[in-house]
Amino acid sequence: MARISLPQKKANPRSSGGNGQWSEADRQQIEKLAYQFYADRGYEHGHDAEDWGRAEAIVRARRR
Repeated sequence: MARISLPQKKANPRSSGGNGQWSEADRQQIEKLAYQFYADRGYEHGHDAEDWGRAEAIVRARRR
């Protein structure tokens, strides 16, 4: 399976784990989750911000 490189997102201080930055490991988890949501939807475009936000919320919840 070919890996698609997603553009790197800059950390949003209001949406990160509290310190204004995501660790590299967290960012990678977010990227994988967001891509999985995209794949699960059948690779339908137009939901990238929604997928990324959903993935951030999951990673943030895991950090608590």
